[in-house]
Amino acid sequence: MSPRLPKPSLDGVLNLVDVDALLEHIDLNRQLERVDLNALLGRLDMNQLLDNVDIDRLIQKVDIDALIQRVDVNQLVSRVDLEELVQRTEIGALIAESTSGVAQRVLDSLRSQAVGIDGFSNRVVNRVFRRDPAKLPPGPPRYVP
Repeated sequence: MSPRLPKPSLDGVLNLVDVDALLEHIDLNRQLERVDLNALLGRLDMNQLLDNVDIDRLIQKVDIDALIQRVDVNQLVSRVDLEELVQRTEIGALIAESTSGVAQRVLDSLRSQAVGIDGFSNRVVNRVFRRDPAKLPPGPPRYVP
């Protein structure tokens, strides 16, 4: 019988190997082609991965202008339900209130102009009839004390 050699330990063998020299002979791209990335990514816990991301630092690196240029505003607006938006924000009430406010100002302006025209016509009539404005009552007798 031949004498048996002792079984070498893995640590012993690795201590004999120059790892850097070994890695120089490995084609890393060829090895990566053999990896199924979808299977690898499927094993990742994305929530745990995102917990480690510094969002503020990531946002600082985002080109916001380039991102906005990619947004199709027309498509985005077409997805908005305007009727629901009007109901939820009470825009209808605001429009009605705004419209009534404008109408109120127009009426006030017309009333003011009507009062001015009334005063002007009173002065014209008083001048035609040669009435002395100092001798006229300040208003209708029913309303003036």
